[in-house]
Amino acid sequence: MLTVPVPKRFNWRPWVLVAPAMLVLMAVTAIPFARTIWLAFHDDPHGFMPAQQGWSLTNFRVLLQDRAWWTAVSTTLLFAAGAVISETCAGLAIAMLLQGYSLKLRGILLAIILLPWAVPSVVAARLWNWMLNDQYGIINALLVRLGLLHQGVAWTTHPRSMVAVMIAIDFWQATPFMALLSLAGLQSIPTDVFEAAELDGASPWQRFISITLPLIAPVLAVSVLFRLLDALRMFDLASVLYGTDMSGMTLSAFVQSQVVQFGAPGYGAASALGTLGIIALAAVLYGVCLKIPGWIRSS
Repeated sequence: MLTVPVPKRFNWRPWVLVAPAMLVLMAVTAIPFARTIWLAFHDDPHGFMPAQQGWSLTNFRVLLQDRAWWTAVSTTLLFAAGAVISETCAGLAIAMLLQGYSLKLRGILLAIILLPWAVPSVVAARLWNWMLNDQYGIINALLVRLGLLHQGVAWTTHPRSMVAVMIAIDFWQATPFMALLSLAGLQSIPTDVFEAAELDGASPWQRFISITLPLIAPVLAVSVLFRLLDALRMFDLASVLYGTDMSGMTLSAFVQSQVVQFGAPGYGAASALGTLGIIALAAVLYGVCLKIPGWIRSS
């Protein structure tokens, strides 16, 4: 007997339940984003003239020729690369050290290690700014007392050390986060795998390369992506430490300075869209790089 399939009725109840949350999400994201696009294509690049009639690419043409913008791009990329790489390596090393302790001692050490991560970025930047001061900073005082310096160095005002200072502060604050995620990944690896490799005569380095890294790679990939996106949009450290100093300005600080301090909402909106494009491009390139080893093995 031939049966005719009955088409499924549309279930509207789940959509009704999520509709309030979707409306709120659209209100807080879609509307400001649409406003940003409108400003980027309409307003004067420097805020000195009324809004232009119709759509225009003036803001973006000026942005591509702005040396301060490209300086902020290079500063942000350098900061993100240095911070993410150092924090990932240090976080994995700390996680492997904690893995060897007992559960009780591991919990105590992890609670102590996570303290810098609990400090707000603005507070951390202000504390480190005081400690790095060339007149009364404790770090310069220790270096002078140890004979490593003849006099205090203004670490936060020297153009060559600005990015290094931001990387160091972010390293102190964000490495516990990477250690926590790495430790969670290490704990998911069965112990019998390491025991079997040790019985086969594998050295600690061989176990790390052949077992630990491949099994923890998915966790590290997600952790690095989170930190990369967070580092590319970093604003707190650059704003507190350097303000509008172009030598230490990141992309987010550049956008804030154009909108708030220079009164150029259109130009700031264009730079915000440029920042969004760079972050999206970095995420796409990161995803492509993760797939390259698979392509090599398949070929």
